[in-house]
Amino acid sequence: MTETKGYFGQFGGSFVPEPIQALLDELEATFEKYKDDPEFLNEYRHYLVDYSGRETPLYFAESLTQHLGGAKIYLKREDLNHLGSHKLNNVLGQILLAKRMGKTRVIAETGAGQHGVATAAAAAKFGMKCDVYMGAEDVERQRLNVFRMEMMGATVHAVETGTKTLKDAVDAAFRAWMSDLEAFYVLGSAVGPHPYPTIVHEFQKVISEESRRQILDKEGRLPDYVIACVGGGSNAIGAFSQYVADEEVKLVGVEAAGRGLDTDQHAATMTKGSVGVVDGMKTYVVFAEDGQVAPVYSISAGL
Repeated sequence: MTETKGYFGQFGGSFVPEPIQALLDELEATFEKYKDDPEFLNEYRHYLVDYSGRETPLYFAESLTQHLGGAKIYLKREDLNHLGSHKLNNVLGQILLAKRMGKTRVIAETGAGQHGVATAAAAAKFGMKCDVYMGAEDVERQRLNVFRMEMMGATVHAVETGTKTLKDAVDAAFRAWMSDLEAFYVLGSAVGPHPYPTIVHEFQKVISEESRRQILDKEGRLPDYVIACVGGGSNAIGAFSQYVADEEVKLVGVEAAGRGLDTDQHAATMTKGSVGVVDGMKTYVVFAEDGQVAPVYSISAGL
């Protein structure tokens, strides 16, 4: 629960320059106006069904269950969404907000490229110009997703600063936004200044709305565990959302341990990080000895 507007316990908030804060206030007002508006929700749900292909199945992983010999394992198949990930759930919601705000250009950051692909597709559908910022290293690792973004008309900017990964792409996208305050920033993770984490939660909670109903239909009870990978948090916040009040359901987030938690080459921010302010929010951060944000490591692009 949000204890103070924009905060989740001690985390969250909005630590941004004044021009950006004015845009965030406008975005929050628009979101609050439309998030429960029947016409907006009908349009959003229409595109979730007819464009994205929801609902996604909850699949019983029979072979994996037998191989492990313990838990009965179900997989929520978000990979069967149009474009191959859960990212479109949130992008469609934010693009529809942008449309109501009269925006004609969107800016996005991307790591592995799935959020960029979803933003490029939705921008093309609604006739908006799209600029995606992606770390140069991730561009090389995820050439196929770069091709997909460009095929749908987006301009992909390879960011050469820092570690040339997601953190630097976010910084570059924010700078681009400050140079064009008429654009709309489509943020794909449960990060950044308020109201973005709240917005991402609102448009990703469909994952657990569906899975909760599906598991009750299949098993007649709630699961013992809900397990989700945690990078930027959009998948996890969607997977966990509708189970938070169920004390009997254990929620487990899995971070990238890289080459080991006892090394400096991992991406386990919540497990090994400390509290700081980065990218406009108060959060856990992996800091280097000099107090700068450390270059984390994972075999996965974009973490």
